[in-house]
Amino acid sequence: MDNSKKLYIIRHAKAETIPGINDFDRALTSEGIQHAKQVAEKLTAKLTLNENSVVISSPANRALQTARVFLDVMGSPSFDIQIEESIYECTYKHLLSVINTIPDHIDHVLLFGHNPTLTDLVEFLTRKSAYLRTSSFAEIKLDTGFTFQMLSGNCADLVQIID
Repeated sequence: MDNSKKLYIIRHAKAETIPGINDFDRALTSEGIQHAKQVAEKLTAKLTLNENSVVISSPANRALQTARVFLDVMGSPSFDIQIEESIYECTYKHLLSVINTIPDHIDHVLLFGHNPTLTDLVEFLTRKSAYLRTSSFAEIKLDTGFTFQMLSGNCADLVQIID
C-alpha cells in the first residue's frame, strides 16, 4: 500500500468571458462544469477524502465552483473548503509557502487555483515540464519521508496529469 503524501493541483474549469464581468467573479460555463465532472470522476477512482485530507481554493468564483463540482462528484459535498485569499494572482513561491503551513498529519491536499501559477508550481516541485489545462489536475507524490511543511523544489514526483 502506498502511504506517501500526495498533492493534487487542480486548475479551475472553463469560465465565461463576458464584457463587464470582473475576472474574479467569472462563473463556469456549462461545458466547463461537464468537463470538471468528468475529470473529478477520475480523481474519485484514486482518492477518498477523510480527516487526513485538506481542500484549499482560491477565492475566485470559478475556482470555488470547480472545487464544489469535484467535491460533489467525490461524494463529499459538505467537505470543508479552506479559502485562501492570498492565492488569487500569486506566484508559485507564495503558493508553496501556503502549502508549507499544512500540518504533518495531512496526507492528501487538493489545491484549486489558476494558471500560470499552478503549472509553475508543478514544474518547480517536480522538475518536469507540465501544463495544466482547464479542469485538469496534476498528481504529485512527495518523496519518501517528506511532509508538506518540508516541500520544496525538486523533492516530489509528477505521477500524472489528468485532463
